[in-house]
Order: sequence, then structure tokens, then C-alpha cells
Amino acid sequence: MIVIDFYSDKRKSVNGNCEYCRRYNTSPAWCQLCDPPKVVQQITNADKNIEDCIKEFQLRTTAFEKVIEWIPFNRLRNIKVIGQGGFGKVYSAIWLDGKRMVEGDISVGYVRFRKKCEVALKTLPGSQSISSCFLNEFKNHMQCRLEGSELEVYGLTQNTSTGQYMMIYQFANRGNLHDFLINNFRELVWQKKIKIACRHILRFISNS
Repeated sequence: MIVIDFYSDKRKSVNGNCEYCRRYNTSPAWCQLCDPPKVVQQITNADKNIEDCIKEFQLRTTAFEKVIEWIPFNRLRNIKVIGQGGFGKVYSAIWLDGKRMVEGDISVGYVRFRKKCEVALKTLPGSQSISSCFLNEFKNHMQCRLEGSELEVYGLTQNTSTGQYMMIYQFANRGNLHDFLINNFRELVWQKKIKIACRHILRFISNS
């Protein structure tokens, strides 16, 4: 039986070999055919729509560093408000499990690991109950990430005290980025063309 490899054009020898299919990986230490199903989480305490959304993007993951997750709220520490606006609040926090990273090269091999890091949490008004608006905003941010935005998105969590859902991003210690997330969040997400939104983010980051 002939099995079609839909990722053959992405496979490069410099990425190393997949330990399962033995083909070249599609990015360093990551095989887009074999690895995504292994990172799919069984989420027991989240809304079904949230679970389905996270699973959808986990299965579309193109690199180890880009896996999104349902992040238990008890894995976040030192949560502090750093901004507030009409479209919600922005917090900083320490993520104990940390972001996914890959180090090494083809000559010495690749190592996948996680590193504790500071993150930004973004809430939306009324997000205690999951709405199509909340999910659409998250999906559009994820699509921006897939299209090449350098603003890293790590996943979603739920404040166990308030029940409020929160999006988790990379933390940049530049006040302008926080102001941008607060003041331009809706405009960023609802642009008709996702690539325009991605370029908007990239220009902002490069000019901050």
C-alpha cells in the first residue's frame, strides 16, 4: 500500500530524523506527521468548545516550540495586573512548566526541553462563559501565529477563583506591547485579512 507523505516538501536532513517514521523531521526535533497526536491533551475541567479548539491547533502544530496547551491555573505564580482597558486586563505571571524550546544542531543532536518563564495573561470581559467571540479571537491569534507572527501564543487557562478564561502569551517587558494588546486587541483580531494583522504585530514589535 502506498502512503502519501503530505509533508515531504518540509522534510530536511538538518532537522534530524523522526524516531517513529524514520523520515527527516519537518522542523528541528519535530515531525509534523508523527508528533502532533502525541501532544493532544485530555482536558477534564474545561469547556468542550475550548477543548476542541486547543486540540484543533495542537494537531496543526508545525514545531515543538509552537505547541499550544491548556495550562492549569495552579501552574501560574506571582500574578500581577500590568494593564487594563475596555477589552479586558493584562497580567504578568510566572509559568512554572514554561515554554517549549529546542537546542542543538544536526552534528550534536537536538534536545527538547521546557524552561520556566514570565508570561502575559489576557482576559476578556464576560469570559466566564465561553462565547463565539472569545473563541474567534483566540483562533485568529493562533492563525496569525501559523502565518508567521512572532508574538508567541502558549495557550489558555481559567482563573479558578473567578471562572474567567485567559489567553497566555509571551511576556515582553515593553510597556508599549501591553498597551497595544489592551487598546488594539479587537482591531487586531477582526481585520479581514489575517496576514495584515500579522504584519501589524511584526511592525509593532520591531518598532517598540
